[in-house]
Amino acid sequence: MVLKPLVSILAAASSTLLLLAPSPAVAEDRLTCGEATYFPSEYTCHNNKTLCPTQYSLPTKPCGGSGGCYPPEQYTCEVTSGRGKGKGKKEDEEQGILRTLPEATSPFTLTVWGTRQTFRNQTVKACGGYLAIGANARQCHACTAVGGTDCGNYANVTALRPDGTMNSGVANPQYWYVDPLQGVLRYTEPVAANTTEEGNPVWGVEFAGKNVKVYENGFFAWDREDATSHFWMACLVTINGGFVSTGRSWRLYAPTGMNLERGDCELVRIVAKAVDENSGVYQYL
Repeated sequence: MVLKPLVSILAAASSTLLLLAPSPAVAEDRLTCGEATYFPSEYTCHNNKTLCPTQYSLPTKPCGGSGGCYPPEQYTCEVTSGRGKGKGKKEDEEQGILRTLPEATSPFTLTVWGTRQTFRNQTVKACGGYLAIGANARQCHACTAVGGTDCGNYANVTALRPDGTMNSGVANPQYWYVDPLQGVLRYTEPVAANTTEEGNPVWGVEFAGKNVKVYENGFFAWDREDATSHFWMACLVTINGGFVSTGRSWRLYAPTGMNLERGDCELVRIVAKAVDENSGVYQYL
């Protein structure tokens, strides 16, 4: 993978972000990087010579001497010597090769990152069948010692698995999925055999883990075939009657055409962090 297209991708992402999400209105001083000046909320200076843009409050890094920058939540950079190859290249010029991070194999927790302070490093929590963030977002779980279950074995954090299941201990797995009707990130109830009383599959099971790519210690990315970007949307929770909830919490939505028309959402990135098998809960409510 070459760097030039990646720089274009980052630039396009910046343009989209400016259109759909407001920039922070906090005054800040310019800093110096080599001969250039920059705002620290918008760029990171590397080795006092290379400026890389910040995307959704996540810094990007330079890769070799090409001047391109990349998100470490999606790529690693392998730096090699140019050895004078190619027109105009110096003998000691470094070249960078981007490698895509491997897909996740471990259970993982999720954090949300956005432009505004409200959406930076927000832990994703599970409650009532939805995944949400914010001061009033709750984590709802339960454990019973019936049958010899040791409730002390669980870290009681919201954790997911790459195969589309929640990291829970109940006999009938719970599944996370993007609801195809609303594009909202949800999970299933722990129902016996994952079927309804009528014998039908529990809604959501057939969509478990679909259209999402999870990188090991990297992006939790919307990856449907028609996706134009891997970002997500954090949208204010509403109560019956359509009024915005007084408790600040945001549910997470895929950037479908319908959702992009909403005016109560913020563009965000979601990052997965690998955790051990004992993370998670016995049962998500």
